[in-house]
Amino acid sequence: MKNSKHEEDIGLIKDLMEKSSKFSNLSGIAVIATGFLAIVGASLIYFDIGISISEIHISYAELINQTANPDSLLIKLKLLISIASLILLSSLVLLYVTAKIKSGKEGIKLFNSTFSRTLKSLFVPLFSGGVFCLFLLYHHMYGLVAPATLIFYGLGLVSASKYSYSELEFLGYFELVLGILASYYMGSGLLFWIIGFGLGHIIFGLFIHFKYDQK
Repeated sequence: MKNSKHEEDIGLIKDLMEKSSKFSNLSGIAVIATGFLAIVGASLIYFDIGISISEIHISYAELINQTANPDSLLIKLKLLISIASLILLSSLVLLYVTAKIKSGKEGIKLFNSTFSRTLKSLFVPLFSGGVFCLFLLYHHMYGLVAPATLIFYGLGLVSASKYSYSELEFLGYFELVLGILASYYMGSGLLFWIIGFGLGHIIFGLFIHFKYDQK
């Protein structure tokens, strides 16, 4: 009986040490939701689902190859940026709210040193990638934007995995490989983006939910 109690106490101590040394407040359900948001938003652009702006319709391929007239291309580009920004903002709000709730339930402060290290590791590659993508847009190299976001996001995940879920590293490498492939198949870059940010997040979210959230 005493040995059982002793083992239980050791388990609790190890669990607390793990939570304090690594950022583990991501909600699997929230990650899944961000994946669905990415699929819906990117599909609107890639497959031209129900989009009608001033009765102008141009395909993603026309945007990449710049075969439509400049005014139409600019409208499509603005729409793509608007949808991507909305997805990013919604995802960040969702991840923050659910992480706040999860950390409250576990009795751990969300904004701690571990969170800061994780955020810094993720932010540096993402910020660099964001600036790089702005220059790609400036030079009208639209076909490389989706691959670049996958590559820099993958680098950020690999870096952040040292201070968070170790499984983030595998997701990071997955995004990196997709980004490299998307750079070659440039006309299908957004399709790779849908696979990486959409399906990749859904699969990873399911893994986190069943392995960690349901403990």
